Amino acid sequence: MMNRCSNLIGLMMSFILALTISASISGCAGGSDVGNPESITFASDDALMAYLVDQYAQSALPDTVRIEKTDNDLAAPGDSGEAGYSQTNIQEAGVDESDKVKTDGRYIYVAGDTDVKIIEAASEGAMKKVSQIDVNGFVDSLYLHNDTLVILYTPKNGTGSTWTGEKDITPLDIDIGMPYWIPVNAKIGILIADISDPENPATIKNIQTDGFLVSSRLTGGRLHVISQYFPDIPPIERWYDGSDADRSDTYDTNKQKLDALSLEDFIPSYQAYDSTGFMTETGRLVATENFLRPDDPNGGTIVSITTVDLANPAGDFESLGFIADAHHVYASTENLYLVSTEYNNIFSIEVETSFPDQQTRIYKFDLSAPTVEYSAAGQVPGRILNQFSLGEYAGILRIATTTGYVWDGSSKNHVFCLEGNDERLDIIGRLEGLAPGERLYAARFIKDKGYLVTFVEIDPLFTLDLSDPRNPSVAGELKVPGYSAYIHPIGENYLLTIGKDVTVENNSVWYQGLQMSLFDISNFANPELIAVEKIGDRGTESEVLFNHKALTFRSADNMLAFPVNLYEHLAPPSALWEYGTQTFNGLYVYQITDENLFEYAGRIRMTPEQGDLYFYPDWIRGIFINDSIYAVNADTITAADVQLIEEILDRIDLKP
Repeated sequence: MMNRCSNLIGLMMSFILALTISASISGCAGGSDVGNPESITFASDDALMAYLVDQYAQSALPDTVRIEKTDNDLAAPGDSGEAGYSQTNIQEAGVDESDKVKTDGRYIYVAGDTDVKIIEAASEGAMKKVSQIDVNGFVDSLYLHNDTLVILYTPKNGTGSTWTGEKDITPLDIDIGMPYWIPVNAKIGILIADISDPENPATIKNIQTDGFLVSSRLTGGRLHVISQYFPDIPPIERWYDGSDADRSDTYDTNKQKLDALSLEDFIPSYQAYDSTGFMTETGRLVATENFLRPDDPNGGTIVSITTVDLANPAGDFESLGFIADAHHVYASTENLYLVSTEYNNIFSIEVETSFPDQQTRIYKFDLSAPTVEYSAAGQVPGRILNQFSLGEYAGILRIATTTGYVWDGSSKNHVFCLEGNDERLDIIGRLEGLAPGERLYAARFIKDKGYLVTFVEIDPLFTLDLSDPRNPSVAGELKVPGYSAYIHPIGENYLLTIGKDVTVENNSVWYQGLQMSLFDISNFANPELIAVEKIGDRGTESEVLFNHKALTFRSADNMLAFPVNLYEHLAPPSALWEYGTQTFNGLYVYQITDENLFEYAGRIRMTPEQGDLYFYPDWIRGIFINDSIYAVNADTITAADVQLIEEILDRIDLKP
């Protein structure tokens, strides 16, 4: 089984690289608009099968191609609550995102390892567990919509994902958004429960689908789950000697192996279960007529968009199958975008000395129709950072990318504005060449404005005027020490950023502790840094640096909370690179005062004061409910008064 797994992994990595062949042929290098991106459907099973076999059969690469991993790009990633309780921190208003914890202001729903616990949050921080939903798998995240709870999970009967580290291939995880592993026989579970009576939750729907979870969104009462499926096919030839003759022979050999399979071996399926766990239904996840591909082939992996109407969760679900890659997802209330990064000119790569140019493909899907529909496609130069590299406003998509690399001084940063034109996303405006020699660390698009943070030794914050998408421009720039990994709007006139304090010595950059910054952007052309808060010393980390949902912000009183794994120097360090000692792991709480200062409100420890602090929780969330703050992880909830956080009101143990 391990050899089969290793062969599959090698196939997938070479196949991902081979996706660039079509880009090189199509003449889209250099950022020109995508030519003829119309979608193509399939008239029959035979047509669908022939296309998938062809895509995998031609996935072999010349054996001169070897790509090493590039510089370690950091992933960085609304207002999360105006009422008496906070909500999940999201990117776009009206577009919910799943998280480990949800609340309706009275009950707290907590994702455990294999269950979801429902906790009543009474007055003055008192808590009690009222019920539990057991899951036949491992809980990923939750949605809460009216009286409906959605649980996304990895079924126990799915063998999950693996990376064996095959010696000849390094995964392109950083630059193309692929994870450190390749999914093998992965499955996704979607369990929907009626929680109108939280003490007696009842299962409405429980389905499992093939594929690994890319992302999900909930907007307009409809849940959209995006998954990517890699079929477990027999080992095929991954390399050829570089000649056209051997390439043709390799294709024929691969095709002969693949022709022996059936269509069911290439496409995802689903199973439905009743409340007792008995399988009641199974079949193809996507009907043949609901598969489509871009006119410009982009591989044989299948991205499924599975939609459930939460107004009628017991009804049928819908699935669309898009035969292409997707590494990132962005959604507005009207459209969903699948994004992938690919390499051009792959056959000119020299081992360890040069890298192919990158292009980012964008596929747009209309969410406003009764069913999800493919809408348009486009392409821009470079690679994105994460979902915050995209933002839609007034029908225009804005996207920030980086081309080149910091290590050789070739990096530059860009913003493109794209507009739908039939089935094309045309570039109608561009702002190119920002911060040469630096790369993107954070981005945010808010209405007709944009904000970028780049970094190499100092942190420039760019404010962008996007009011005329055909002529985007830099409105202002401010250089400050350190870097920001996440940008969060505070009303109309302020930005909160969270990143790292940095010390530069002899042209070497040394990351230190966390750094929060508050910017006044009321004078858009002249942003001003008005407050800075530093937390800990070298080694201090926070999940918020790579997951925006780890930040909780309540706009009613400007309270914010986020997890901190604190390292401190117990004696003056002998060198800048010296790490501190871990002294705390838990939730830090602040308030932004009327004077626009960070006021430390307190912290809640989530690990014992004594013992091995390295065994700290995988995740921590803060929830504000009225006058209480709750520090939550899978094992414990701790409640405190927001005015006196160090004094614990209640604590409940969630461990079995």
